[in-house]
Amino acid sequence: MIRKHSIGESAEHNDARLHLVYTNVWSMAKVSLLVGLIMAAVTVLASALLWTLLNQVGAFQQIDTLLSGPAGETTASSASRIAKVVNLGTVLIGSIVVGLAGALATMVGGMLIALLYNLSSKATGGLCIGFRQD
Repeated sequence: MIRKHSIGESAEHNDARLHLVYTNVWSMAKVSLLVGLIMAAVTVLASALLWTLLNQVGAFQQIDTLLSGPAGETTASSASRIAKVVNLGTVLIGSIVVGLAGALATMVGGMLIALLYNLSSKATGGLCIGFRQD
């Protein structure tokens, strides 16, 4: 809404100040867990895409030939050594475990930050945010 003022009339300013002196630790834990789960999903997706890219390029076969020896001797057991260990299933399971551990660590970190903020806001008065409406 546009408000016109006459000459000599000053505009009224509505100021509002918000003091954040307490954060709910449980709310911070829920938000931190949600952020951690989103990061876990991105981790799983990125690892699956990276494995697919490396498999299509043939990086695992190159590693197998490199590890086969200087003469290039390949046997049936050593030819697909890396491909048996680093398949898509193990990569996905590993990235899910790492992602869930990271989500839990993010949740605990968010809770600790909320606790430390609550302790420090008692001494400092909290965070002051000002809003102005012209």
